[in-house]
Amino acid sequence: MSIEIFFETPAPAAVKRARPLFKRAVRSALGNRLSKHTVCLIFTDDSGIKKLNKKFLGRNRVTDVISFNYPAPPGFKAPAVFGDIYVCLSRAGKQAKAMGHSVLTELLILSTHGALHLAGMNDYTPALRRRMNLKTAAILKELA
Repeated sequence: MSIEIFFETPAPAAVKRARPLFKRAVRSALGNRLSKHTVCLIFTDDSGIKKLNKKFLGRNRVTDVISFNYPAPPGFKAPAVFGDIYVCLSRAGKQAKAMGHSVLTELLILSTHGALHLAGMNDYTPALRRRMNLKTAAILKELA
């Protein structure tokens, strides 16, 4: 599997240097769902993520992370994963400050969370959200 990382908005040098760490986090979250195709991790700004949120989810607001799962091409069987993960850099900065950790840590949390959505997890209920948060924490602990 290829994990490509793109920046639609300026990012701190430390974040850009952390590309290998982001790739490890996404790979770990996808587990055995790796395929021969690409998952893209795209860092964007408030405007970019708000447009996506409105267009595809009908929510006219900024959010921290959105994942788009694409159907597998003909001939591929589950559990192949193909998709994009959009992470809002400015929202991550605000959340990092509120949580008392670094922007890099918050971006890793959000990237992992988005990858878990691609892997089929969801957070529609408090119990499912807790499960996702525990899985995210376990993955980040592995990376440390």
